[in-house]
Amino acid sequence: MARNIEPLKARGYGNNPSFPLTPSPFNSRVESELSFAGGGGANSPKNYQFVAYRPGFPLQASELNEIQEHFQMQMTLNLNMMNSWITSGAGPMWSGFDENIPGDGVAFDADFDASIPNTGLGVGGGSVGDVVDHNKQYAISGPGWRGSTPLWPFNCPYVPTDNSGFGGKLVEANITFGSLTIQFYSGWYLVDLPQINPDTSDASFISGLKHWVYLDTSFPDATPDPQYSVSLDLTQYNETDIWIPIGLNISTGYVDCNCTDNNTCDENLGDNAAGYSNSVACGASRYMVNIEGAGVGVPNPLQPEHYNKLSLVCKVNPYSKTVRYMNNIILYKGS
Repeated sequence: MARNIEPLKARGYGNNPSFPLTPSPFNSRVESELSFAGGGGANSPKNYQFVAYRPGFPLQASELNEIQEHFQMQMTLNLNMMNSWITSGAGPMWSGFDENIPGDGVAFDADFDASIPNTGLGVGGGSVGDVVDHNKQYAISGPGWRGSTPLWPFNCPYVPTDNSGFGGKLVEANITFGSLTIQFYSGWYLVDLPQINPDTSDASFISGLKHWVYLDTSFPDATPDPQYSVSLDLTQYNETDIWIPIGLNISTGYVDCNCTDNNTCDENLGDNAAGYSNSVACGASRYMVNIEGAGVGVPNPLQPEHYNKLSLVCKVNPYSKTVRYMNNIILYKGS
């Protein structure tokens, strides 16, 4: 079953393919992995990051083609992310800077939605009472922070779209009766591994490498089913200067086509020179990174080990009812 993978356009393996190295005799499997067509793991994105060659195993031509398509795909997503974030919002880059208007709670232009105001790149936004305070603490940077960055910050910039989130949003926040809910929708996220492995106390989990991961919330592939929304009762917090981190749970692993009882396998990784996967002739393994739910960290700076087990997307100030992405662009501000 195909998924919406905007801005990429994949039609599936062998079905009028759109990726250039998908057709025979090149047989790259990247497009089939994106459209989740056929084979093991068909109900969830594969999110293979690397082709992991092993000494003594045969080298497939299709695996070299996959490396090329993965590189081009990641470059495409990087450029689209930069364009989407730099051209989104109501900041002074687009509507002119007014030093008398704070970045929190007031839109820069009447034509913009006051619920998601923000300041421009490098300009801190904030206020203390009625006094505007452009504090460096709120200075806005570009996307790609240490954590997880959605491909676009607000509504989907691509039309037409059938993203499941309202308006094609990847992240949405809302406050009802003092309870804040943050919802993550299907789509692309640029992910860093967290500082600490969430399953152990290993503090060397982070690699510093960034990975484009497709989150498919419709077909979870874990037991119990992961939750892609988090809720906070804002009324239990009285401090004015705390930030509560919100992030994604990240998992990693290796996959090969030799299916035994002791490993994760994908029979489609067998030699496909004949147009089908021959699992008798296994080639390279794959390294995968997946998103397996969302979580709430402990308010900074308390218990940083919990803070560091998430790949952070945004942060919440309960006092001002403000949700900011980790680069300080305001995602939502309640009244």
